[in-house]
Amino acid sequence: MMHPIPADSELSVDAFDTDLARRSALRLMLAGGAAAFGPWAMAQSGAPRRGGRLTIGADADPIGLDPVTLAAFSSYDFTSLLYSGLLRWNAAMKIEPDLAISYDTPNSTTYVFRLRRNVKFHNGQPFTAEDVKFTFDRILDPATGSPSASLFSGVKAVTVVDAYTVRFELKAPSATFLSYLATNPNGVIVPRGVQGLNTKPVGTGPFVFDAYDPNRQFSLKANPNYYEEGQPYLESVQFRFFKDQASLASALRSRSIDMTWFKDPKVSAQIVRTAPDLVSAPGKTTRTFPVWLNIKSQPLSDVRVRRALSLATDRNACLQTVLGGSGKVGAMIPETQVGGYDGVSDLPYYKTDVAAARKLLAEAGHPGGIDLGDYIVVAANALDVQCAQILQQQWAAAGIKVTLKPMETAPLLARWASGDYGILSVALAWSPDPDAILARMTSDNRYGKSMGMADAALDKMIDDARSLLDDGRRAEAYQRIQRHIADQAYVLQIYQYPLRWEAWWNYVQGYVALASNIRSFVRTSWINK
Repeated sequence: MMHPIPADSELSVDAFDTDLARRSALRLMLAGGAAAFGPWAMAQSGAPRRGGRLTIGADADPIGLDPVTLAAFSSYDFTSLLYSGLLRWNAAMKIEPDLAISYDTPNSTTYVFRLRRNVKFHNGQPFTAEDVKFTFDRILDPATGSPSASLFSGVKAVTVVDAYTVRFELKAPSATFLSYLATNPNGVIVPRGVQGLNTKPVGTGPFVFDAYDPNRQFSLKANPNYYEEGQPYLESVQFRFFKDQASLASALRSRSIDMTWFKDPKVSAQIVRTAPDLVSAPGKTTRTFPVWLNIKSQPLSDVRVRRALSLATDRNACLQTVLGGSGKVGAMIPETQVGGYDGVSDLPYYKTDVAAARKLLAEAGHPGGIDLGDYIVVAANALDVQCAQILQQQWAAAGIKVTLKPMETAPLLARWASGDYGILSVALAWSPDPDAILARMTSDNRYGKSMGMADAALDKMIDDARSLLDDGRRAEAYQRIQRHIADQAYVLQIYQYPLRWEAWWNYVQGYVALASNIRSFVRTSWINK
């Protein structure tokens, strides 16, 4: 089946429809129309103005800029403006073309993409199908250690048909493939033969790397050779880094920054109430706060100890205290995704029962309680630290001792990937598909390996769900998987909530806040003042 994608048009892909043909069929829309940009753009007036600098208040430095190897959400804003992929997400969170102009699906496991011509990387190197193959060969090479490798593990081969045609062959039908391709940084294309992308990024995106002063600012310049005619409108973009919510709020009030976001809904609500010229975008429930348990060795290899931890946890108390109820008690998958739970009271070991927790500990040989050592948490996220402190107190009531250890993000992520931890919390950002969350639990995933996962039944459940093209069947499969994870207490899910609450002054026009909280629509923004 042929799927034309005019280079000057927008379109969407219903990525999870029940029929493969309809699932990948493309719906054309007028380029630049209000439907393409959502409710925020509909309020804009006048033609876009060219030039000017947009200053964004950021709450964390990037941790790497090579999209193939990075794992930190703090880098995604930068890669979304520096790089592009075959597909991307539009304002309605539907899939649309980017570096591809059309694709064929001759069968349920083959995708043939036809590429844009006359596209150049920031270093002047022409973009061709060889770059697509190079990128995905690099992702799938175990020596690279790419976090995206598990997402594309279903890819059997990537073949260059000609300079502007590339073929992907999958091992089995996949409901996730197009979503992963559309997601920055997972599916973006890097130039073949170029080294040092982690510090000197080279992409085909709307902006070019200019300068980076750690802990202070990150600067981008407009790409004069960007392939979307007329974009970007801005001359430059500057990210300024602030280490706490109060500093971000102060900078926004003084207009020394034009836009920012807040992790704390209470801070966001306060500043929006006092500034009528601010445009705000309430976040969607896309983020989960899990407690990852390393089950490689005793005592956490004993399911009774893990279940005791779960029973000793009062999830609703954490939600109310930390977020003021701006979220929900959750399972592995947020309610906004296929298979997400809306109400989890029936999940195994979710009901708080301190006496039952103590009984399980005694059965496991710890009648006097147990010391589980360090509980590592992201120091820069005050909400995470606050929740961890509450959990520490709750667990102590059941005779479970932990030592709270806040840590900087980069070393924490390194420990998570290597398995050098006992108990660790790192909240998950928006994911393009539920599979991206659950894949971390399989025995062949880098994170699954690091935590000691060896559950063949769970591996099969996750693998089978990945191939289901019907939303209803996928949802049922994912809820069975989440019940199994809760029963084994591999991970303690505490709550789900919005990742960020965005705000910007109304003179910033053409911007769209996405559910993913990635600022890719800076490319369509302009300054009107």
